Parts: sequence; structure tokens; C-alpha cells
Amino acid sequence: MVLFRGRDTGVVHAAPRHCEHQGVDLVHGDVVGDCLRCPLHHWEYGDRSAPFRAAERFGMLFVHVGGEPQNPVPGFSLDDDQLHVRSGRPVDVDCPWYAAIANAFDMTHLETVHRRKLTSDVVVTYPDPMTFSVEYATSVTGRGWSDRMMRALSGDDIRVRIRVTGGTILLVESAIGRFRSFLLTSLRPTANGVSILPIFGVPRSRTGMHRVAARIAAALFTAFLLRDVRPLSGIRLPHPLLDPHDPTITACYRYLCGLPEFIDEERS
Repeated sequence: MVLFRGRDTGVVHAAPRHCEHQGVDLVHGDVVGDCLRCPLHHWEYGDRSAPFRAAERFGMLFVHVGGEPQNPVPGFSLDDDQLHVRSGRPVDVDCPWYAAIANAFDMTHLETVHRRKLTSDVVVTYPDPMTFSVEYATSVTGRGWSDRMMRALSGDDIRVRIRVTGGTILLVESAIGRFRSFLLTSLRPTANGVSILPIFGVPRSRTGMHRVAARIAAALFTAFLLRDVRPLSGIRLPHPLLDPHDPTITACYRYLCGLPEFIDEERS
């Protein structure tokens, strides 16, 4: 696809990469008004003619493939104007996309690799047909620098809500004591697996301390994500996608397999 910003409205649009007429690469096209014009025969592509829908949020572009989306662009429990967000560096993982998503709901992995101990029941909900959500509380058992910082900030009481919507966008809201943090990750395909693109957010403050808080949140979340890269690299999940020891990740597998047009990469 190709992305362009309309000159009249400033709205971002997404269009097919090549012209339907003679296959010209529309990267060479010109933006005329709110349309993208093919340089060869001046065919024009706009919001009505494109099979994709683009939207801007958190300083990023989101594209929905396949007509009008059923749900809005995902957001958090705080309004956007109450959040300070910053983007992080992509984390590349050699694994199927659904393995990267399911990993976020692996409670055994949370205890062993991330050194957290569940202090509450895991509550699983389905806010809508495209969304899977869990909520739980943990304490910290690890001794690394990020673990010590988390324990100091949280008073050893961390409350987490994780949602995945559409299968490839993950949203995490954490209450670490009085410190609230937000994470949105989007999965993009790569030649060897997926690239996890994170966005970090914290509530805005009148004193401007949200900028410092955002850096702390980014450091903590990045350290958390990097612990997953090595174990997930090269993973090939067994069939069927069930774990008799962890009902939470099994519920996530069932959600992922129930999404429209689920593609089983292992058997395709």
C-alpha cells in the first residue's frame, strides 16, 4: 500500500500500491486535493476508492485492511489529551505473529521469566468479538535492576490489564503503586517473523514530570519485552494450541483461532 496526506484536509489516506489501470507504482504519484493521482494517466485514488482505511492516533498511523473497520482505533482508559506518549524502538522476533501475542497472556512465563507472582485471580473477559482482555495483580520476585525499581515504585503491588484487539494490537495498562503507565504494541510482519513496535504513555502532570515518567516507563517496558526475544526466537507452537497447565493462554489461543480469516502459518 501507499500512504499520503490530503492537501485540502490534512487527513492521511491509504491506497493500493499500484494503479488498477496499468500497474504504475503510485509512490511516483502526486497528491491533488485529497486524492493520489497516478503519474501516467491521472487516475485518482481517494478515501472512497481505497480498500484500506487509515487513521492517526498517538503520533502513529493505523491502517485497517478491508473496507470500513468495525471498531475504532484502540485507545486507553484515559483520554488522549491526558496522556503523554513516546515511541520506542522496534523489537524484532523470529516467531509467528500469534506466538508473540499469546506470550503476553502466558501466566507461567510471567512467573518464571519475568519473575512475577500472581496475587489475585486472573479475570478473562471479551469486551467485543475482536478483543480479548485479562486483569490480574502481581508482586515482584526478581532481583534485577528493573525488578528492584518496580518493587520500589509499586510497594510490591502491581495491577495489570492487558487487551489484544484485532489479533495484532496489544494494549497494557499498569498501576504500579501510584504510578500509572500505558503501553501499546503493534505487530508488523518481517521476512523472519514479526517486529513489535511499542508506544509508551503516562498521565500528563502540571509540573512536566510526565516526560521523566515516560522515560522510566519506556525503560521498564523495554526491559520486560527484551526478556521475551530469546525464548520466542525460532518457536514453532504445537497443534492443537492448548496448554492444560495454563487456562489463560489457552483462552487466548481460542480467541486468536476464532478471529476472521485466521491464517495458520504452520500449515499454509
